Amino acid sequence: MADCWQRCQRSACPGGEGLLDADNQQVKEIASIARSSKRRGPLDNTYVWGLVFKQKKQLVLAGLALLFCTSCNLAAPVITGILFEILVGKQPLSHYPRYLAVLGVMYICEPLMTRVYIRNACAAGEKVLAALRLELFRTLLLQKIEFFDRHSAPELTSLLSVELDSIRSFIFSNVSRDRGPRALLEALGGMTVLFVLSWRLGPVLALVIVATAATAALYRVQTKAVEVSNSKALAAMVGVADQAFSAITTVRSFAGEALERERFGMFVAQSYASGLGFARAKAVLESLNRLAVHASLLLLYGLGGYLISHNLMPIRILLSAIGFTFSLVFATQGVVQSFSDVRRVSSSLRRVRAILGASDPDPTMFGALPPGAWWEHAATNGAHPVDVEPYGPDAGDAAVEAARSGNLELRDVWFAYPLRPSATVLTGLNLTLQRGTVTAVVGRSGAGKSTVAALLSRFYEPSQGGIYLGDQAASQFTRGEWARAIALVSQEPVLFAGSIGDNIGYGRYGRCSQQEIEAAASAANAHEFILALPEGYDTMVGERGMLLSGGQRQRIAIARALLKDSPIIILDEATSALDAKSEKLVQQAIETLVAGRTVLVIAHRLSTVQAADQIVVLEGGQVAEVGTHKELVKKQALYAELVSSQSLSLFASV
Repeated sequence: MADCWQRCQRSACPGGEGLLDADNQQVKEIASIARSSKRRGPLDNTYVWGLVFKQKKQLVLAGLALLFCTSCNLAAPVITGILFEILVGKQPLSHYPRYLAVLGVMYICEPLMTRVYIRNACAAGEKVLAALRLELFRTLLLQKIEFFDRHSAPELTSLLSVELDSIRSFIFSNVSRDRGPRALLEALGGMTVLFVLSWRLGPVLALVIVATAATAALYRVQTKAVEVSNSKALAAMVGVADQAFSAITTVRSFAGEALERERFGMFVAQSYASGLGFARAKAVLESLNRLAVHASLLLLYGLGGYLISHNLMPIRILLSAIGFTFSLVFATQGVVQSFSDVRRVSSSLRRVRAILGASDPDPTMFGALPPGAWWEHAATNGAHPVDVEPYGPDAGDAAVEAARSGNLELRDVWFAYPLRPSATVLTGLNLTLQRGTVTAVVGRSGAGKSTVAALLSRFYEPSQGGIYLGDQAASQFTRGEWARAIALVSQEPVLFAGSIGDNIGYGRYGRCSQQEIEAAASAANAHEFILALPEGYDTMVGERGMLLSGGQRQRIAIARALLKDSPIIILDEATSALDAKSEKLVQQAIETLVAGRTVLVIAHRLSTVQAADQIVVLEGGQVAEVGTHKELVKKQALYAELVSSQSLSLFASV
């Protein structure tokens, strides 16, 4: 079977093989843009504009095409005026075919150059957007775990999708004729041409432009507050829907559909009210714009007629001025709208920066995560970018070797979660996990058991004290080295949307053979149930693995940990949520997993605790008792109390 790494690549990006074969150069270019741009803050203006100006080829081609298109659009009303003047006998009729041919050439070439302009402008924008998305995703991955405690997954994913997609909306909206740089050039160019043709008519249209700009600006002011309220309503509406859909079984069990509809409807009503505000402001804007157009036409007809009747101006200039009237009004509206579009994009980027700027990235991740994405490495034969330390599958074995020869210790550790700094969880905790032994940590709810697992996994750093592996401080090991040394199996195993094979292969970063995946699954008591599925190891597990049962998900997670082959295993209540039959299968898999390794077990099952080489009882963030099961029961202290009160289940796995 094909190498699992390639399978993971294909599952991560449909059509990935074609991308690697056909678009390597473009992928390299996008990734190099994200890597090489220097920035002073997270996605600040210097960084963004640096990306923009790197698109020199596309910007130059788009600029030249835009100038040609604008010139055609400015010349067309002038030539049209001349044609009408010829028709009324003010110029020789023999000139008519020549001017008509020129106009025809412009009408043909302008759409062609419009295609060049839009294609290159959008290509440059898409490259900038791709580089921003890569860099933002990388920046998010570099954040501390507390950052993800503070921000929900939908909030962060919206940064990558909704907020950054405003850039694409801005680009596609502003490459049209009545928006963006094209509208600006046509407005400025039109006024210039009119003043050159007739200084008497120019001021009339200048007043129209001023009036149009004023009404458009008034519209933006009137709708600014409405936009804010509408954005809040939409965000709250999505939040309610996301919560209801993700907890649909709870909603159904409590017959809460009516309540959820009421909550959702409240924000729909707010959005509806905002929509009415937009409608009222839009109605005023359109009526004032039409009034400005009609007033300008009346002024042009009146003033132009007077000038023509007194032989002060040829008729072609009046006809050209009339032709410019509508284009100038719409161009002016477009320019004002483009300024509001810029403001909207800036607001989206500010929201991104506000979230990223509220906390510092994890310092232990500096230099660890390569810029770009997996395709960059595929396109460069896996070569690391400059100044990037080996990570993931290429991290060193320093922590692994230390774990195989030494103990894992918590020394005088004090800790409070960053979001609750006043609530100290661990107070001077000292704990030693002897190499090659099983240590069970028990205690009442809130005693700090899962916190110990989180600290040993280096999800958080101790407030005081330290973590040591083989008498070396944890800080002496890179994040990648530490990750290779420890495997975590939690109460709620996390599976990724993809196939069962890919989820198991994640334990070896995808660099494994199908035989290795099946061997790990067999050791985890998962091979048989996987083969019983219609598509075997290619079976899709669904979002978060919800298409599988809890026991099946747990065994896949254990197979993943087995494939990782770390010398230290952390089992965070890995069987507490399973039924008796599933627990038995998972327990057998765990016995295979822990053999010959240093193991920390956080469990509620007495059967699991009894088999441990040492049991550590936590109370109030400190070690209250240490010993074997028999020793602690004889002491008739806290552990015995937990057993007698069934805080530890008295029933062994069956």
